[in-house]
Amino acid sequence: MEKKELELKKDVGRYSLKGSSLWGVLLFLILIFVDMLTKFLADAYFSQPDAPNEIVLIPDCIVLCQHYNSGIAFSGFADADAWVKIAIIVATAVVMTAFAVYYFCTDKRRSWLRVALVLIVAGGVGNLIDRIYYRVWDPTSLFGVRDMVWLKILWFEFGVCNFADFFIVAGAIVLVAALFFFDSAAMFPLTKKYKQLAKEEAEREEARQALKIKKAAEKARAAAAENEAAERKE
Repeated sequence: MEKKELELKKDVGRYSLKGSSLWGVLLFLILIFVDMLTKFLADAYFSQPDAPNEIVLIPDCIVLCQHYNSGIAFSGFADADAWVKIAIIVATAVVMTAFAVYYFCTDKRRSWLRVALVLIVAGGVGNLIDRIYYRVWDPTSLFGVRDMVWLKILWFEFGVCNFADFFIVAGAIVLVAALFFFDSAAMFPLTKKYKQLAKEEAEREEARQALKIKKAAEKARAAAAENEAAERKE
């Protein structure tokens, strides 16, 4: 039992701020920079008086343009009341904060999951910055989240997107891959690394349960001893 307790203590670093690396923070800052830069460049170019309305990169597939979205994905809630848009901003901030905290508290060996969290948080924060800066809840505001890439793949039209949207989609894809194949909690772990992590996680869970049982037994014995001592006094 003492060995299992020692192993649990050694694993604490993997699930705490001390056990996290800074590469995720650096990647997050790079992604935010890329998102803000592309939005700024699109704004600067298409706002010129002689600029074209669009630039076709691949016909019927990829077109560069300028679009302001005061709603969410696919312009949802664009005409919603101010309180709804403010609620969306608050909810987004809460969710992104939760994901960020989860990133720092996640075993640093779960690299696929951590990359997915960084991508999703970077995309969410990138669009959140635009929503707050351009005050999308204000009916008089003419701006919103800056989109600049109209995208259509095969028969599905994604509409006008930005790089923050791409980060979120990429993060979702990586997250699904992690949950299915490349994580300690994956349904079908493919590599030796994640099979080992899954085994270690099961052993840790077993140790945690054993520790709970031990503490419960000690508490019960202590309570019994107190009751016995009280009966003797009587």
